[in-house]
Amino acid sequence: MTVLLDSSQAIEAGVDQVGGKASGLARLVNAGANVPWWNVIGVDAFHAHLKRADPADLLDRTLRSTETDDIEVAAEQLRTAIIETPLDPDLVAAVEKVMTGRGPVAVRSSAVGEDGAARSFAGMYETFLFRTDAQQVVDAIRRCWASAFNARSLAYRRQQNDEIDTPSVAVIVQDMVDGTVSGVLFTDNPVTGSTDELLISASWGLGEGVVNGTCNTDDIVVSHTGAEVSVTIGDKDIRFVRDEAGGVREEPVPDDQRKIRCLEHSATAALATESLRVATAFGAPQDIEWTLHDGKPVLLQARPITAKAKAADPSVLGEWRTVWDNSNIQESFNGVTLPLTFSWAAAVYEVIFRDTLRMIGVREQVVIEHEPVLRNMVGLVSGRVYYNINNWYRVLQLTPSFERNKTDVEKMIGLEHPVDFIEGIHLTRTEKLQKIPHLVPVAATLGWRMANRDKLVQRFLAEVGGAVEQIRRDYAKADGLGDLLDLADDGLRLFDRWSVQILNDLYLSNQAGRARRLLGDSDNGEELVAGLLAAQEAVESLQPTMILMRVAVQIRGDDALRAALSSGSQLESLAAVREQSPAIAQQLDHFIDKFGDRCMGEQKLETISLRQDPSFVTSILRNYVDDPDIDPERFEQAQRDRQVEFEREALASLSPRERKRLIGIMQKARAAVRARESMRLTRTRIVGVGRAIYCEVGRLLSEAGELADPRDVFYLTMEELRAFADGRSMAADLDALVRTRKTEFAAYEDTEPPNQFETFGPPYSKTTRYKSQVPVEMQEGRILRGTGCWPGIVEGDVQVVLSPTDDLSVSGKILTTMRTDPGWGPLFPSVKGLLIERGSTLSHSAVLSRELGIPAVVGVPGLMSTIRSGERVRLDGGAGIVERLDDERADAE
Repeated sequence: MTVLLDSSQAIEAGVDQVGGKASGLARLVNAGANVPWWNVIGVDAFHAHLKRADPADLLDRTLRSTETDDIEVAAEQLRTAIIETPLDPDLVAAVEKVMTGRGPVAVRSSAVGEDGAARSFAGMYETFLFRTDAQQVVDAIRRCWASAFNARSLAYRRQQNDEIDTPSVAVIVQDMVDGTVSGVLFTDNPVTGSTDELLISASWGLGEGVVNGTCNTDDIVVSHTGAEVSVTIGDKDIRFVRDEAGGVREEPVPDDQRKIRCLEHSATAALATESLRVATAFGAPQDIEWTLHDGKPVLLQARPITAKAKAADPSVLGEWRTVWDNSNIQESFNGVTLPLTFSWAAAVYEVIFRDTLRMIGVREQVVIEHEPVLRNMVGLVSGRVYYNINNWYRVLQLTPSFERNKTDVEKMIGLEHPVDFIEGIHLTRTEKLQKIPHLVPVAATLGWRMANRDKLVQRFLAEVGGAVEQIRRDYAKADGLGDLLDLADDGLRLFDRWSVQILNDLYLSNQAGRARRLLGDSDNGEELVAGLLAAQEAVESLQPTMILMRVAVQIRGDDALRAALSSGSQLESLAAVREQSPAIAQQLDHFIDKFGDRCMGEQKLETISLRQDPSFVTSILRNYVDDPDIDPERFEQAQRDRQVEFEREALASLSPRERKRLIGIMQKARAAVRARESMRLTRTRIVGVGRAIYCEVGRLLSEAGELADPRDVFYLTMEELRAFADGRSMAADLDALVRTRKTEFAAYEDTEPPNQFETFGPPYSKTTRYKSQVPVEMQEGRILRGTGCWPGIVEGDVQVVLSPTDDLSVSGKILTTMRTDPGWGPLFPSVKGLLIERGSTLSHSAVLSRELGIPAVVGVPGLMSTIRSGERVRLDGGAGIVERLDDERADAE
C-alpha cells in the first residue's frame, strides 16, 4: 500500500481518502498552476493511528458526551494519546525517504469536508511550518491529527450541525516557500458580492499572519478585465518570517515599508490572471492562498468561496454612466482633498465655466439650461478631486469646431485615454448645418476675444491682482464670523473673471494643436511641440526659483551666512540669516510677500503655506548653497542656448514657408504659456487669501467652543459654515460632524484610486458598479516606461519626496514623486532628473523640466509602488525610459 500519495494518486484515491485541501492541490496541479511539491497521507493512516492511541474509549466520550466538562477532559486526554503514540513504522520510513535531501516543508491537515463548497473548516486545524527533518515531520503529523479534536474544530462541527461521527483527517507534506509577499485572493469579491472583480489581500512576509488575521494588509480590487479598481494601503506594522530556530516568528516591518504598496502592479496582474484561469478550470469562484517567490506567484491552496456578501441590485438607484478622470487636476488638488477645499473648488469651476460661456457669446437661455452641468464639472470620489468628463464634453460641445477642439483640449488637460460617448460629437452634414445659426454668434464672439486676448489678460492681472490686495486689507479689519465669510465670498467672486484664463487655455491648446498638425505624425513630433512651448524668458513659475538662486549665491560667498544657514532648525537658521544680512532679509520679505502662497498643494485651503511656515525656503537655500552648479546667470544663458538649439532641430525638417508659419504659431503659444503662468500665480494668491480667511474662521469657532481644533474647519464645507452663521444649518453640532468626517477621510489616505474610471449610478452607493476605464499598464522587470519631457540621459540615486515634511536634500539626485504643482519648482534646479508617476507633456513638471533643461519622465504607471528612495536608476528623458540599476549591480556581484 502506498503511504504517501502524489497528485495523480490523490485524484485516483478521491476526496474521501485525501480530504478537501489535498483534493484542491491536486486540481491546481492538473490546471497547470505553479504549486510547490507535495504528498498526502491518506485518512486510513489516521484511523489506524486512532485505534492504537485510544484503548479507553476516549473518542466515544469526546463525540457522544453531553456534558461540556467531560467532553473537554476526554478530548484533552485523546489529543495527548494521539501525540504520544508512535507512528506506524512504514509511514515513518516513507517520511524519512521523502525528506532525504529535501528542504523545509509545511505539514498541514486535509480533513474530509475541509475546504468544501458548503463550509471550509478554515483555521480549525493546526499547521506546522519549516519542518526540516523527518522526526519533526513525524511529530507534526501526529499533532495535525490531534487537532481534529481541539475545542475549535469540535465546536465548529456542532455549530454546522454535523453528525457527531469520527472525523477523517489526511495530512499534507509540502515544500515550504519562503515568500517575500503573501496573502489571500478571492476571485469574486466577498465584500461587495461582485462577480466581475476579485479581491487581493497582501502583506509582507509569509501568509500565516494574513490567514490568521494578525497582519494588516493592502487590499486591491481588480476587475476581471485586468484593471485595478481600487487600492487600499494598510499600515503593515508586523510580518511573519522564518525563524531559524524552527517554525516562524513575528517581527516589525521596517518603517519605510509599512505604508507602501507591497504587491507591485506586475505581480498583481500575474496573480489575477492565474487565479481567474484556475477558477475557470474549477468551474467555481475560488479562495486562494498564495505567495511570491522570485517575483512570481506561487499558489499554496485553493478552496471554493463559501461565504460572500449578497450583491445589491445595481438597478435600484439607476445606472447612469459617468467617466471620472484626474490626470491633470491632481496637480492642483493632490492626494486626499478635504471638504472645505472641494466645496470651494466646485464653486470655482461653476463660476468660471458659466462666465466663459457668457464671454464667448453663448445665449443666456442655453447657459441656464446647462446649470446642472456647470454645478458638476468636478466630483469628489475616495477623497480625490476628479473631472466629470461627461460634463466637460457637454460644455465643449457649445463651442465651434468641437471635433478638433476636443482633441486639443484633451491634450491640454492630460486626458491620456479619451472617451467618445457624448451625442453629437460626430455630426452629419445636415446636423452641422442646423447648428450654424447658434454657433455663428459664438464663433464671432470667440474670434473677437481671441484677437484681444493679450489686452484681456493684462486687464485681468491688474484688476484681479488689485482686488486680492483689497481683500487682504479688509481681512485685517474684519469683525467676527459674518465679516470673514463675506470676504471669502468676495474672493470666490473674483473667479467671475477667470474666463480669461479659460480663453487663454483654449488659445494655447489651439496653437499647440496647429503646431502638432504642421509637424505631422513624426515619431518626435509630440516631443518637438513640448520643447518649443518652453518660453524664451523664464515663465512666472520660475521667478521664485530665480530669486532663491540669487539669495543662495550671496550666502555661498559669505562664510558667516553659510554657517548660520546650516545650523539649528530650519526656522532658526532662516532667522539667523535674516539677522546677519538685512539685505537678504529684505529680499526674503519680498519673496514671501509675492510668492508666499506658492507651495506644494497650493490650491488646497488646508495646505500650510510659506506665509504660515517658511521652513521650505530653508531647505531650498541649503540645496542651492551646497550645489556649486547653481548659478542664475549661467542658468539663464544655458536656457537661451537650449531654446536656440531646440528650435534649430524643430525647423530643420520644414520648408521655408512652413518654418515661418511654425515660428508665428510658437510665438503665440509661448505668449499664452507666460500668460497662463501669470494668471495661475494670481489664482494662487486668491486661494491664499481664502486660506487665511478660513484659518481665522477656524480659530474663532475653536475659541467659541464649536470646534475642538482650529484646523477642524477644513472638514466642513463653505455652505455649512455659511448656514451655521445664518441659522440655516442642518447640523448644529459642528464638532460631531467633524469627527465623523475625520474618520471617513482618514480611511481615504490609505487608498490610491485609478486615474480614470467609470461609475454606473451614484459613485457613493453600495449598489453602484465601478469599472476602470483604462487597463493598468504593467511595468515589467528593471525597465519602467513613461512620457519623456526633455532629452538627456542621467544616472543617479532616487529621492522620493511626497510632502514638504519629507527629506528635501535632493541635490544631485533623481527627484521622484507622485505628482507636482508649481510649488515644487524651487526643488528642481538642484536635481539630476525628474521622475513623476502622474502627468503629461503639458503638466507643470514637464513645463519646468523643459525650462530648466532637466531630463524628465512623467506618467510612469505604478511608479510609487515600484521604486524606493536610495535606489539607483538610469533615466532617459527623451525616450521616456527608466532603467533600475540595483538589480543589475547585484547580478554583477
